[in-house]
Amino acid sequence: MLRVYAIVPVAPFEPESIITKSIESLKELGCDDFDLKIYYVIDTFHGDERKLHWSLPDNFTIMLRTPRGRKAGAINDVLSVIKNENADYIAIIDVDWKPAKDFITKCIAALEKDDSAVHATAGCRFGVNKSNTLTKIISNNLSFFTCDVYRHLTRPSGFTATNIGVVKRSFLDGEKFDEMTSAEDLDFFHRICLKGKVAVLADTAIGEHAPTTLKELYHQRVRWYKGCVESVSKYFIPMVKAPIPFAKKMSWFSQGMLFFCGFLLTPLVISQFISHFDKIKKQSSTSVELVKIFCGSLCIWPFMTICGLVAIVKHLTLCEFEWKPTTRIDA
Repeated sequence: MLRVYAIVPVAPFEPESIITKSIESLKELGCDDFDLKIYYVIDTFHGDERKLHWSLPDNFTIMLRTPRGRKAGAINDVLSVIKNENADYIAIIDVDWKPAKDFITKCIAALEKDDSAVHATAGCRFGVNKSNTLTKIISNNLSFFTCDVYRHLTRPSGFTATNIGVVKRSFLDGEKFDEMTSAEDLDFFHRICLKGKVAVLADTAIGEHAPTTLKELYHQRVRWYKGCVESVSKYFIPMVKAPIPFAKKMSWFSQGMLFFCGFLLTPLVISQFISHFDKIKKQSSTSVELVKIFCGSLCIWPFMTICGLVAIVKHLTLCEFEWKPTTRIDA
C-alpha cells in the first residue's frame, strides 16, 4: 500500500479555531487506497499558553517548534524527521485549506499518469469565507483564475506555479525548501522546471480563506509577488540556459509576469461575470452588493498590477518584507 505523509505548517499567529477546523477537514480525507500520516507543525514562542487539547486519530501527530524559516522551515523539519520512512508521496497542506475529500487521491492519480510529473495540486480553488463583499469578490476572482484562465496557461507546458500540493517523495531526496525566500512554493516550482520535470493539475478542488480587508489583501499579494520577482530574478539565466523546450521557457516567463500585467485580464472578467451570473447573484444579499461585486471584480486585476509594481520596487530597493498576521473568520 502507498504511504503518504501530509505536512501542515501552522504560523504562531493562527488561532486555535482555524487549527481545529483544519483537523476536522483533514479527518475527512479519503485514504482507502493508501496509508496516510499527518503532521501538524505548530510554531510557538517561549511562554506560549496555547493548549493542545484536540482529540486526534492515531495517524495525526503534533510537532511544536520555535519559529525558523517560516513555512519552508516547518516543511524541512518534518522532512528531516521522516527521512528514513518509506514514503511514496509528501502532501503539503496550508492550515486554512479545506481540500476536497478526494484531494490526495486525485493528485496521486494525476501523478501516476505522467512519468515526468513530480507535483500535483487542485485544478480549482475557491474562497470558503464569504463574510463580506470583499471576500466574495476574491473568491469569484480566485475561482475564475484557477478554474478557467490558469488551466489554459499550464496546458502547453506542464509548468504550474501555484500552491504546493502532493509531491513525489523521490524528487525530494536531497532537496530542501528555501527558508529565506518570500514564496517557497514558487522557488520550488522553478527547480522542478529546471530539472525538466512538470507539475500537473488534478481534477479536484481546494477551499481557502480569503483576506477580509483590502489592507490584508494588499499585504498578501505584495508578499506573493515579491516572491515571484525573487524567483524570476534568481532563475532567469539558468532557465535561459536550461536544455528544455522553448515553449516551456515562454510559459514559465509569462506566468511569472502575469500578475504584473494582470489588468489585461480585466475584459475577461465581464464574460466570466455573465457566464456565472446566477451563482454570483445567489451570493449577493442585495442588488447593491451585486453591483459592488461586479465593480470590484473589474478593479481587482488593476489592483493586483499595483501590488506587483510595489513588489518590484521592494525587491530593487532591497526592502525587507514584514510578515503580518491574517485575520481568520470561521467558515
